[in-house]
Amino acid sequence: MTTSLNDFKNNFLGGGTRQNRFRILGGFPSGGDTVNNSNTNNLISEFHVRSTLIPTLQTSTIAYDHFGRKLYYPGEKLYSTWSASILDDTGSGDLWVSFQRWHNYINNHVTNNTNYINGANYKVNWTIQHLDLNGEVQKTFYLNGLWPRTINEISFNSSRPNVLNTFNVVFVYDTVAIAGITDNVNN
Repeated sequence: MTTSLNDFKNNFLGGGTRQNRFRILGGFPSGGDTVNNSNTNNLISEFHVRSTLIPTLQTSTIAYDHFGRKLYYPGEKLYSTWSASILDDTGSGDLWVSFQRWHNYINNHVTNNTNYINGANYKVNWTIQHLDLNGEVQKTFYLNGLWPRTINEISFNSSRPNVLNTFNVVFVYDTVAIAGITDNVNN
C-alpha cells in the first residue's frame, strides 16, 4: 500500500511516460518540381508537431451462425486515419507550403492531373517516437505508405497575438509497424 509520495514514486518504476515527449520523423516524396523543396525534399527531418495521437489499430470481426449461436473470428486489419497538428513554422522550409505541394503533386489544383502515374511515388514512410524524460526512445511506430488526405485550414485571429499558428493534416497509410512487436519493420 502506498503511504507517501515517495512510496508511489519508488513503486512507479521509470516515472511513467509523458504526453508531451514525442517526435515525428519523415520526409516528402521526390519526383518533380511541384514537390521539390530544398529544405524538406526527401530528407528525414524532425517536424514541429504540436499534438498527435497514435492511430487506432483494429481487427474486424467475422460472425458465423453455428447451431443458434454466433461464432466470432478475426477478420481484416483496419487502420484509422492519422492526424497531426503541425506548427506553421516558415523557418524550417515552410511545412504548410510543402504539404500543399505534396497535395498538388497527388492531384493538381488547376489541371486536375496527377504527377505520380509515371513511376514517381507519392507515398512515404514516417516514424513516430515516444520519448522518456531524458529524450530516449521508448516506443517507435512506423507508418508505411503515408500520404496527406486532408490539409486543414490555418486560422487567423488578430485578438490572439501571442499564439503560434498550427494547421492539421489528416493522413492515410498502408500499414503500421511497431518496433519490438511487429515482424519485418520497415522504416
